[in-house]
Amino acid sequence: MKIAIIRLSALGDIIQSTIILQVIKEHFKGAKIHYFIDERFKDLLFNHPLIDELFTLPLKDKKILKSLKIALKARKNKYDLVIDMQGLIKSALLSKILSNKNYGFNKDSIRESFASAFYTHKVNISYNENIYIRNLSLLCFALNLKLDIKSFLLDKKPSFFSDERLEKSLIKELNLSEKFFLIHCGSSVENKIYPKEKMAKLCKNLTSTYKDYELLLCFGSEKEKNYAHFVLETCKKENVKICKKLSLQELICLTNLSSFVLGNDSGPTHLAFALNKPSLSIFGATPSKRNAYETSINFTIDTGKEIDAKKLDKNDFCIRDIDENEIFKKIRNFLDEKK
Repeated sequence: MKIAIIRLSALGDIIQSTIILQVIKEHFKGAKIHYFIDERFKDLLFNHPLIDELFTLPLKDKKILKSLKIALKARKNKYDLVIDMQGLIKSALLSKILSNKNYGFNKDSIRESFASAFYTHKVNISYNENIYIRNLSLLCFALNLKLDIKSFLLDKKPSFFSDERLEKSLIKELNLSEKFFLIHCGSSVENKIYPKEKMAKLCKNLTSTYKDYELLLCFGSEKEKNYAHFVLETCKKENVKICKKLSLQELICLTNLSSFVLGNDSGPTHLAFALNKPSLSIFGATPSKRNAYETSINFTIDTGKEIDAKKLDKNDFCIRDIDENEIFKKIRNFLDEKK
């Protein structure tokens, strides 16, 4: 069986979608999985052991003709089915090019409702449903598979794999301690960013309470780097340091090595969930119940607002109202219970 999976972007969404790979490989032993993503994220899934072939399309760079040529060449693989995990018009069109047997969400289950017109098989799953449940429900629909999704999510295997040689290299290069908090500074979306002043206070609490832990601040842009420097200068602790800018493969390795991951609703915290690493994600104007799945080691904190995923307000900065002491309490409860 040849299966094509489409999840073009963005970083966090691609990370979340990979949970379906282990289900396919476990229930369909001989299945070949071909994965289609935007070229920007190719390093994320580079050499992924559960993906038989990775196709990267330069759609973000608006290289439409080149992308079309890649899709038409891939069509020759004669896929048994294509699953569009994204539900946008561009991803639905791609699924239609790849095969006449394509699966996706119906018009009421996606933001760009017209996309459903390109699917031959459609399923109705609320857009506000948890993203992992949505992804797995679509997969089960496409493969006619029965799966106890909630039990699976609590007992899943990691859906990413860390390069041991790269891990050893990072440990040496960054002089990593055995136990460390991995703190992700900022986000590409302004109203997802937790205030740097509150993050600095939180980090001071963590370093004062857990003196045997190092605190490593990560960044992905110049603005996030400035955020990290503000936290570092506020903490003034020897066990706090700023990481170098990481490649996606290095990010996977560092997440796998970490003791606890803290950040906003973004790709790096979703990666912690994917790797089965302890984490806490801070949510503001995005719905935590939809965008994350809580387990005994993965936690969220939000403002308690009811948020419609189809009507996100980019001018809503309610994340600023979350008390840093409440975040600290959640982390402390988890770490103290581990002792």
